[in-house]
Amino acid sequence: MSKISPFASLENSKLYSSHVSIGKDARLTDVEIKAREITVKSGAVLTGCKIFSDGNIVIGQGTTIKERTIINAFKSVFIGNHVIIDRDVFIGGMQSEQSALKVGNQSVILFRSYLNTTRRIILGNNVGIGGYCLIFTHSAWQNVLEGNPYKFADVEIKDNSWLPWNVTVLPGVTIEKDATIGSGSTVTRNIPQSVFAAGVPAKVIRQKNSKHPSLEDRSVILQGILKDFYQYAANFLKLKDLKFSQKGDMTIEYGNTRMIYTFDFKHFGRNDIVLSFKIPERIKRQNMWIELDSKRSNSSYDLANHFITFVRRYGIKISTEY
Repeated sequence: MSKISPFASLENSKLYSSHVSIGKDARLTDVEIKAREITVKSGAVLTGCKIFSDGNIVIGQGTTIKERTIINAFKSVFIGNHVIIDRDVFIGGMQSEQSALKVGNQSVILFRSYLNTTRRIILGNNVGIGGYCLIFTHSAWQNVLEGNPYKFADVEIKDNSWLPWNVTVLPGVTIEKDATIGSGSTVTRNIPQSVFAAGVPAKVIRQKNSKHPSLEDRSVILQGILKDFYQYAANFLKLKDLKFSQKGDMTIEYGNTRMIYTFDFKHFGRNDIVLSFKIPERIKRQNMWIELDSKRSNSSYDLANHFITFVRRYGIKISTEY
């Protein structure tokens, strides 16, 4: 049974399943997928990758999986919305009846990382796995009956955690929310919430600052980001007739569209994009907007899309609702 949107694109791709669902604007190019059920949601882009399971495979909305990536998890593969899996990532290794992969929304797995799915690997929302990271759910090779060590256990990395390049995680580890692991570390035991840990083996170095910056401090940071974005849009994107103004509200204008950073929610024009930390519902009903506190936007204008892509480099991940 297949349900493939007429607006989806499948080019030189092979899907082996009794049930296939492909959403609107999904693009599969040079892809091979095999599972009992395959679901690729709207806007997903898969290129030159292979994904295998004896259970279900779900690829979320707007997710990108790049060339030469291989994913194999016997029990199931679930990848959330707006996930990026970079080139040459390998997820698999020795399989078991408990092999499974679950990746939450807005997470990334970067270049040439290896995730061993002998047991379950669970990544939460907004988890960053840097390049050349290694995550293991089993450690056994030499004969255990001769006294050699072995371990089989799940690995879970919870929401908003970040493993920069070349981090190794061993079986049975749980990394709690908002933890940061230093590059080159080996994680052999559980890591608590909101800490920076580093070393071989990794140890807690310090508690992260749990106090969020004040609104005034965040506004100063954002103004710097907007100036940086303007230079990027003008000099790299080369958007023509781009204008920048900081008289009162900070405004970037492109064509007939203005993006206005403001706390003064007055009347806005039809093509204005309202940018602020929290935006009143009456403004949301009437205008295009980007709200930073909720990390949401309803604008499909090019200027908004360029900005939303740009601010990801600052760790600001905004989802769109159009």
